[in-house]
Amino acid sequence: MKAKFLIPILFFSLSMMISSCSDGDIYKEYQELPGYKWERIDKGKSVVFDNIEIKNIDDSYDVHVMIRHTPFVNEDKIKFKILITSPSGITRESVHTIALKDRSGKQWVGEALGDLIDIEEVCKKYISFPEEGLYTIELVNMGNKYETIGIMELGLRVVKSDLEIKDKE
Repeated sequence: MKAKFLIPILFFSLSMMISSCSDGDIYKEYQELPGYKWERIDKGKSVVFDNIEIKNIDDSYDVHVMIRHTPFVNEDKIKFKILITSPSGITRESVHTIALKDRSGKQWVGEALGDLIDIEEVCKKYISFPEEGLYTIELVNMGNKYETIGIMELGLRVVKSDLEIKDKE
């Protein structure tokens, strides 16, 4: 009977902690991958995050990529391309790699909770968005295998950078 009341209290406490940590977020979203697989070829190789609203072009931003995976993932590193498309259709791209295991190749990097492992890495730091409006950011699988098995969700987080730029007086 006590457990019945304890679960909602724990859930509420956890949700309050998560929401309090995300005050500086401009955008944050996870997308679930069907069958816990990220394809490299054909449909499913791209995960698109859209409606990322940039209101201030004078600020700088950090782009974080979040990966939620199982311990049964068939890669030690995730290689992907980031495509950032502006409201006018101009696209910038860059290639990134996120290590899922430490240098020894034995320990998972990130926070583990049972069979879930979460990693969040800053992939672009202090970037500027030259136009106000709605941007799209696309993650494209560039791995060595035809499909990366064990990736449950991919997420994207855009936050205002802590970079302070002062005008010359």
